[in-house]
Formats: sequence, C-alpha cells, structure tokens
Amino acid sequence: MSILRLAPALAALFVLPFGPAVAKPSGCRATPAAYAALKRGMSYHRAVERLGCPGRRVTHMTIGQTERATYTWRGTGTYGANLTVSFRNGHLTSKSQLGLN
Repeated sequence: MSILRLAPALAALFVLPFGPAVAKPSGCRATPAAYAALKRGMSYHRAVERLGCPGRRVTHMTIGQTERATYTWRGTGTYGANLTVSFRNGHLTSKSQLGLN
C-alpha cells in the first residue's frame, strides 16, 4: 500500500482523538469606557490597571535611549473588536480601537 493511501488514515488517527481546536474564552476584554480612560502620557502600568489585564506585546524596539512598544487587547463588541496602544519609554503615545461597543 502506498504512503499516499495511508495519509488520510494517519491524519485521522492523530487528529480525531484530540477533537477540534477550540479557542479558550478570555475574561479580560477592553471596553469603550476603559478606552476613554486611557490618556496620553499615562504609564503602561496605569493602562494595565484601567484595562484590567496586561496586553499582548506585538512590537518592541529599542534605539539608543528610546524604547517603543505596541500592545493589543481584545475588546467587547463586534467580532474582532480590539484596542491597540503604543508606548515610548513606558508612556502612552497613541491609542486606537476597532469595533468596541
């Protein structure tokens, strides 16, 4: 029997016992009120207090004495709702949101 005929059976053997992948729900979601509470110059620590949990760091760069980082949080609202916040040297420089409500 060729390996090509065995491939589907082998795939089923390894996939079926574990069931389909299911995303785990996250209890921390950014809200419009939390987004409004974020102010320019605010520290990352203070932003985390306002949002209720640490964000997921998506970028980080250090050049000389300047450190930049961007974090995202999942949001309440439409599918894919999120909040993105950028920091320079630990202080908020910009924020944006998509679909929060």
